[in-house]
Amino acid sequence: MIGAVQINLWCADVERCAGFFRALGLEETFRYPLDGDPHQIEVDAAGVRIGFSSASVGEELFGIETRTGPDSEIVLWCDDAGLLFDTAVAAGAQVLQEPADSPDGRLLYAWVTDPEGHRVKFVHERSPASGGA
Repeated sequence: MIGAVQINLWCADVERCAGFFRALGLEETFRYPLDGDPHQIEVDAAGVRIGFSSASVGEELFGIETRTGPDSEIVLWCDDAGLLFDTAVAAGAQVLQEPADSPDGRLLYAWVTDPEGHRVKFVHERSPASGGA
């Protein structure tokens, strides 16, 4: 049985990457070590932990090859994708796609990359009465 879900992103600068997600309103739930350069910081995203792991520590301590880059994305379902997009850009995100309606008008979504190049998608479902507006 699965008790929880966590996503880890390998980062060159753990603090910078975690800071971006804190700027989006995600609460920090874990940090190791408490002093000095962090090896791991975690935030809560609606019950799912997102961890930011030091790529260099992963390679040195665990002997595993790590890499950063956009081989996946984090999707954040929210109340206002446009507002969260604007917040992300103000926090240093690079724009991949401005907020846009899905072809059926059911969703509004936008994409950015965080300071380490991880893709982040913001999406919210439009109410049926809005007709995509």
